[in-house]
Amino acid sequence: MPMHSNETSPSRRRERHARQRHRCGLDRAERPVVFVVDDDHLTQDLLRDVAHGCGWEARVFASLSDVRATLARSRPTLIILDDDLPDGSGGDLAREMRHGDIPLLVCTAADLGRVEEIGEWVPVVTKPFRIGEIEAFLAARAPCHEARGPFRGASG
Repeated sequence: MPMHSNETSPSRRRERHARQRHRCGLDRAERPVVFVVDDDHLTQDLLRDVAHGCGWEARVFASLSDVRATLARSRPTLIILDDDLPDGSGGDLAREMRHGDIPLLVCTAADLGRVEEIGEWVPVVTKPFRIGEIEAFLAARAPCHEARGPFRGASG
């Protein structure tokens, strides 16, 4: 079971996310979409909750085959991938997609060598991750965010 640290209380995070959504002026239909690809249900739920709290819609997938099928007909604003999935490597999918226009983030508990390898292609956050790392990545890529520079809070 993955562990995730929480540097602020849930009520403070909800208040901060509500302010962000208000500043962006996004209603549900206009929200950016993140694809969360992880086979662990607790991590799926956590990432979905963080995304929703940051004003994003989240679609959850437990396998590469499911997300690949959906990518053939739908484009998210960004994708968060686990590396170790039942039917392959999210890091390898990130390598394939790294030159496209969909931002990618890999969240993994892989060994340091694998983290460094994936980090050559895309940003990596190691598990257990801090909620703030995911929030910062989402905030930097939200449509209302003016500065879209590289994510600086990821390990790698």
